[in-house]
Amino acid sequence: MGRIHLGTILGTTITLDFSFVILIVFFVLSDIERAGIRNALLWAPVLLISILVHELAHAAMIGFLGFGPSQILLQGIGGVTVNERRARPWQDLLISAAGPISSFLLAGGLYVLFINVGFVRHDPFLLALLPLLLRANLWWGVFNLMPVVPLDGAGVVRNFLRLFLNERTAFVISIWISIITGSLLAIAGLVTRWIFLSLLMLWYVRSSYLQWQFFRSYNRTDD
Repeated sequence: MGRIHLGTILGTTITLDFSFVILIVFFVLSDIERAGIRNALLWAPVLLISILVHELAHAAMIGFLGFGPSQILLQGIGGVTVNERRARPWQDLLISAAGPISSFLLAGGLYVLFINVGFVRHDPFLLALLPLLLRANLWWGVFNLMPVVPLDGAGVVRNFLRLFLNERTAFVISIWISIITGSLLAIAGLVTRWIFLSLLMLWYVRSSYLQWQFFRSYNRTDD
């Protein structure tokens, strides 16, 4: 699929994959019946702002820790921040946590703005945009804290374990937490008829299991 270079912010290059457009279209079409076409189209700036701020927080923490500029790719499953680094566990822990924290901070800032700035509540566009942006960032922060690979929560768990355990043990524990949690969330999605969540979690569980299989085969060869 095609990619578009959006620009550079403080040395961090930002690229948009066409699959990100598909993600936006999915959210717009899913919300048209409830919100109408005009409000449903607000998902375009909401998704772009929410995911970009989240990834920029990762990149900012990476730069703050001295690992240089990063590359951000906005894609169909959200975003990814790429940086070739050799970080210590506590540094990777901070990098993983930076994204969800930024989402919560943005949501908090929007709440304060909405409550304290009068014209916001009287502007029809902002009255529709800001609450949606606030809810999206709360949801994105919570969702990313789930300990399921490749979400930030999995990185937080693994790197926290690396503070006390060796690399192999930390990986094994974190990958099985990912498989079990993802499976439970997939079941929960089926029970609540949230099919999108079930399909996404099944994809993540499959990815985690493939990583586990590769880890086992690699270690057998290594032994």
